[in-house]
Amino acid sequence: MIAKKPWAKYTAQEKELMRTAVVHAPPTSPFPPEYAAAYLGKSSSTLQHMRSHSSDGIVYSKIGGHVVYRKKDLDDYIEKNTYGRLA
Repeated sequence: MIAKKPWAKYTAQEKELMRTAVVHAPPTSPFPPEYAAAYLGKSSSTLQHMRSHSSDGIVYSKIGGHVVYRKKDLDDYIEKNTYGRLA
């Protein structure tokens, strides 16, 4: 795991490492918001805003006061928000 820091302080290489970790993980694997953000191409503050203001946002859990996202919930969000698919 990469050490937690403000989103703007992560390098492109660190974001890619976080995204790759999610890509290769089993569907039920939990990830902190920073990894979920890297996977989705959003910032961690965008995910925080979605948790606070969006009823149709990404499913997340709180474990010991920490927010985690499961890979399958991130993939479900991507599917739900994909438009213009070809048959």
